[in-house]
Amino acid sequence: MPALSSAATGFSTAAKPATSAAPRPDCGAAPVPPDFEWGVATAAIQVEGAAHADGRSPSIWDTFCHQSGRIADGGNVDVSCDHYNRFATDIALMAELGVKHYRFSIAWPRIVPEGRGAVNEKGMDFYRRLVDCLRDHGITPHATLYHWDLPQSLQDRYAGWQSREVAKDFADYATAVVSRLGDRVDRWMPLNEIATFACYNGYGVGRPSSHAPGLALATARDRGQVIHHALLAHGLACQAIRAASPRPCRIAIAENFASCVPVIETPEHIDAARHAFADNYVNGSILFPLLQGRHDDAWAERHREALPEIAHGDWAIISQPIDEIGFNCYTGDYYQASDTLAGYEVVPASPAYPRAGGLSWLKIIPEAAYWGIRLVSEKLSPRRLPVFISENGCADTATADAAGLVSDVDRIAYTRAYLRQVLRAKQEGYPVSGYYHWSFLDNFEWGEGYTKRFGLVHVDYATQRRTPKLGYRWYRETIRAGRVV
Repeated sequence: MPALSSAATGFSTAAKPATSAAPRPDCGAAPVPPDFEWGVATAAIQVEGAAHADGRSPSIWDTFCHQSGRIADGGNVDVSCDHYNRFATDIALMAELGVKHYRFSIAWPRIVPEGRGAVNEKGMDFYRRLVDCLRDHGITPHATLYHWDLPQSLQDRYAGWQSREVAKDFADYATAVVSRLGDRVDRWMPLNEIATFACYNGYGVGRPSSHAPGLALATARDRGQVIHHALLAHGLACQAIRAASPRPCRIAIAENFASCVPVIETPEHIDAARHAFADNYVNGSILFPLLQGRHDDAWAERHREALPEIAHGDWAIISQPIDEIGFNCYTGDYYQASDTLAGYEVVPASPAYPRAGGLSWLKIIPEAAYWGIRLVSEKLSPRRLPVFISENGCADTATADAAGLVSDVDRIAYTRAYLRQVLRAKQEGYPVSGYYHWSFLDNFEWGEGYTKRFGLVHVDYATQRRTPKLGYRWYRETIRAGRVV
């Protein structure tokens, strides 16, 4: 799911001495190691449809979609891409593409319709069939347990993520899934983009949010509490996954943390970007707790009005060990050194700055991939955890020609540029393990409805016909060649 960028604020913190980047070879021509994970990604609420099938209950997005004026084109998720009924066809297209990894999400309302209590075995059976089909095609399943489709019943019961109760219910749901699916899946991600569903879009402060549940919170501290509950849910789910899995497994985060890019790669601007990365609100409230088990002291002082109530033992729960860092990378911001108290400032993008797919937030900043990987590795990953791009992509502006081909050259150009920066990080020794393109299919794009198409595969929503785009062919050749073509 695409993510929004945010500008950093706050005071600087200590950083390693800056060094200029060394000359580097062509990052596209160099071969990619054979163990590099080429993948694609989707989310249940965006592709599955079958909103009322086999015991599934409404999620907050089902409710949100059916409220007048919420979605740009008035679309809803009742049918979407009908992946629930067409997954075998879609997986065959994945196999033809050549990917060996598929990141998907499991719908909480399909598994535990009331959000807590009884498990819907018909819902579990769907994911068993999906995973078995993936494995039959030699594709490794990577399951995300929450991609924003909170059961509406929990929103009604205790205001969802505003309540601490949600963390325990989420852990119980994780246990239900992993105890039933863990014989087939050993790669897990508890939550997708806490930043987006708990901060950027999910909850407005003083104004209604643009994403479900569409509520306004009174204060920044209220939003900080929502974030804290999501962090608790992550930690409890990590414990539940490891306890319920019948075999060794790997757990990753999937976060759209802020990538701070030096506008010029010289020591003073690199140092400015490092400070901005540590000071950023989202990085400080989410990424630091996930990877270090606490708030950074300088960050906490700067944002003390937004700090949540933290109970004894919470940090021990949140700081569960993980095995991988997933980076949902779409955009970023350029920073330069300055004479301000912080020592840096964002370089604003003009209205004419290139943006992808007609989306105002999706500034094309390929270096965001490299600097996000580099800064998280240097600042927050002393164990050198593998980092992979868990999402990257853009909406295309192409239409089908007479033969049905969608020549999405804007997607090819965007992806080629970002992939070169991912591979630059790998060549410089950062522990980069893979790349997952967002999205495999055109799908429901949140508040944009069906007006924005992020897929490698075009979906005719009226007929459900799938047509691989030119970008699909390009990605297939890149995977086959083992380098950026």
